[in-house]
Amino acid sequence: MIISTLKRMAWALLLLIVQVLVFDQMHPWGYGAPLLCPLIVITLPMGISRSEALLWGFCTGFVADIFAGTSGISSAALTFIAFIQPPLLELTAPRDSDEELHPSFSTMGRWNYFRFMALLLLLHHIIYFALESFSYYLLTDTLISMTVSYLASLLLIVLIEHLRNNNEG
Repeated sequence: MIISTLKRMAWALLLLIVQVLVFDQMHPWGYGAPLLCPLIVITLPMGISRSEALLWGFCTGFVADIFAGTSGISSAALTFIAFIQPPLLELTAPRDSDEELHPSFSTMGRWNYFRFMALLLLLHHIIYFALESFSYYLLTDTLISMTVSYLASLLLIVLIEHLRNNNEG
């Protein structure tokens, strides 16, 4: 239990460092930035309590907000997907899966995991960019930023998951 929590903390710290030092500085075509922080919440195991998931989501978002200067936007978006993650994982996980299932391509199957991850990532980006713009005035720019960031994040997360699964197997 403690070992898995420490591993998850190290994983979260690594993703936050990469997010803050690398991806927060990138803006493909002047729009959006890839967001890796949702991967911390996406990979929470199936048996996790809702309160623990919410704590992981909020704390991860809080640290991201401190370094990115986004004043609560990451906290709100990550807390929301942490609230949605446990029931959505139960819906998309294979029926015969272990109670301590750790979401990944190898444990859920490629299509099930991709649907689960893509949906949580989409919900995160909708909330994140809606709170960031907080206006319909620049709706086109917000939609472009959200789309570019979503596609870049999706591509990076799939790449990271392939690398993680190759190292596990």
